[in-house]
Amino acid sequence: MTFLRKWRFPILIASGLIAAGGLVYFANTHVSNSKTQGAIGKRDVYRDGQDNSADVATPGSAPVATQAILESSDYKELAKNQAFQELLQDSSFTKLAGDKAFYQLLSDRSFQEMSQNKLFLELVRTQGFQQSAHQGLLGSMHMQDTRFLELTKLESYNRLMNNARFQNVARNEAFAGLFSSNAFRLNMEQRSFSNLVSNAAFQGILVNGMASGRSSHE
Repeated sequence: MTFLRKWRFPILIASGLIAAGGLVYFANTHVSNSKTQGAIGKRDVYRDGQDNSADVATPGSAPVATQAILESSDYKELAKNQAFQELLQDSSFTKLAGDKAFYQLLSDRSFQEMSQNKLFLELVRTQGFQQSAHQGLLGSMHMQDTRFLELTKLESYNRLMNNARFQNVARNEAFAGLFSSNAFRLNMEQRSFSNLVSNAAFQGILVNGMASGRSSHE
């Protein structure tokens, strides 16, 4: 009894201190975890809400790609070319300008070669060619004029006449008119034009008429 009486109060005090220490440790651990989770939550929210540079300015999309085209040496060379300005005003060209297949055709090497062939230019304007184009028979077109038989010896001609994209575009009534355009022929001879014509941003410039507006301010 003497021993218990002597150490009763110190034991109670020690027990209280241990219990209080446990409560403090538990409280601090809980708060720390809450803060950590809160910080992570905030960080997640910020990450979800922040701008993604790849989405804001995707390479090859307007207006970044368009600005790059406008500042390119090829475009600046074209903008000073009178034939290019005339082409933009050509009704046959504007009617075809919204057709993606038309631009793919302009980028085709066989088409580029044949568009500079005077005999082929004459053939496109003939009634026989236009009838065959509307009927989808260009691949088996019969040459009524012997002058054009020389074309059949050219590999680029044979590839082009069997090109489904060419056959589809040739059905457009504006196609024959385009081949009557001197401005079109001159542009097809321009390296800067052939370098740009396959670029989607440049095609957008042509469709939206931005090219003429840009050149008039320079």
